[in-house]
Amino acid sequence: MLDTVVRGGLVAMQSGPARLDIGIKDGVIVALRASDAAEPLTAARVVDATDRVVVPGGVDPHVHTSSPMPTLGDGISSYGPDRVSIAAAFGGTTTMLDFAHWHPGDDLADSFARKDADWKGRSYVDYGFHGTFREPEIPFEVLDQVADAVADGHATWKVWMTNTTPGRKWQKTDIGHIWGLMERTAAANAMLCVHAEDDDIVMYAYKRLQHEGRTDLTHMSEAHNQLSEQLSFQRVITLARHVGAPIYIMHVSAEVGVEAIRAARGSGQPVYGECLPHYASYSDEVYGHHNGAIYHTYPSLKAPEDRDAMWSALADGTLSTIATDSVCVDLDVKTTGKTIVDAVGGHVGVEVRMAVAYTEAVARRGLPLERYVDLTSRNAAKVMGAYPQKGEIAIGSDADLVLLDATQPHTITGSELHEADYTPWEGYVAAAWPTTTLLRGEVLVADGELTDAPAGGLLLKRSLGADVLARPAL
Repeated sequence: MLDTVVRGGLVAMQSGPARLDIGIKDGVIVALRASDAAEPLTAARVVDATDRVVVPGGVDPHVHTSSPMPTLGDGISSYGPDRVSIAAAFGGTTTMLDFAHWHPGDDLADSFARKDADWKGRSYVDYGFHGTFREPEIPFEVLDQVADAVADGHATWKVWMTNTTPGRKWQKTDIGHIWGLMERTAAANAMLCVHAEDDDIVMYAYKRLQHEGRTDLTHMSEAHNQLSEQLSFQRVITLARHVGAPIYIMHVSAEVGVEAIRAARGSGQPVYGECLPHYASYSDEVYGHHNGAIYHTYPSLKAPEDRDAMWSALADGTLSTIATDSVCVDLDVKTTGKTIVDAVGGHVGVEVRMAVAYTEAVARRGLPLERYVDLTSRNAAKVMGAYPQKGEIAIGSDADLVLLDATQPHTITGSELHEADYTPWEGYVAAAWPTTTLLRGEVLVADGELTDAPAGGLLLKRSLGADVLARPAL
């Protein structure tokens, strides 16, 4: 007998939505049958999905947990995987990718083990790590360890091209060492993820704004500007072309960035771009609002035309994923900084991502349900090496499922959420809201209530498909 049947929902299949029953055994999807079939699936437990849209559990490829807050000094960090994963479960995300930072003196295995120790037994959802460097140079003996780490299931890596703010401890990796890492990730069939801003432009812009006495938060987009995005994207895309490497550019925020990615993909380069929901919904005008810092992460929000370019790029495939870059802290921490110099980066968004994306993609723009799945789970699973285990409703895939109630609007309030005590989406009317979330067949959230399921999230071992590595396959 099956363990569980999810019955009667409108299921988001790759070929289009269909009214199906989903049979689950040992955490895996083993049967898909028309809901009106003469012989219905039977199981020990039935989850009623009548009047629900059923989609794969969301995959958020960009979250920061237990992360030090650079502008606030030592000792202050974002919330850990326990709290953030509960928010993810309520919001319909069942897989998250965090960052395992290499420290000088570490072997790469030490970095991954340290991060796994923070997640293991504390997460309600499955997880993986990007191997991450925040030093100007990467020793050759560490580069030599990349291939072994990839073979151990760590298929993605990250670097920064900027220190982001003038007073921050070193974060940028020199372009030569990015070149060296890119050679190693390409040779190991791995993906290099990049925070791309031009450090020289950003730091000069800060100095100029400080010299002119224009340090109010409303000037943030002048420091983290379109020129910085254009130059850095062109530079790293050129480097990737030289190496023959796939790259994933995080948090695209400007139209010029979109155009750089579109041109690279048009020439056949395996370049993938990520957007965050607030870049596609807000512009730098909101920095002038009360508590305008709640909308901010790095790079900054930009002009209305940049915002307006995001959804067309998500719709036409130029941008591949919707992530959050989530850094979950409460409002008093988030609004500590008042200027471009001390503003706190990162913002909350794990819990509302699936609902906001459905509203903007399906309800407002008429995109097909399968494109919504591309943007919120399938493409991230593919480009991060977790597909088809994650990101698909198919025989053999993990039974990570979310039931969305799209029958009535839902007004988002910070008081109902679990990742922090505020939300930049306060008062936003969502066209759908997650009501039930399953991870590998285990019901985590049922009808909007957390079950007594344990924190059973597992570390993913990931490897990238040849098509994703060789060409713009998404």
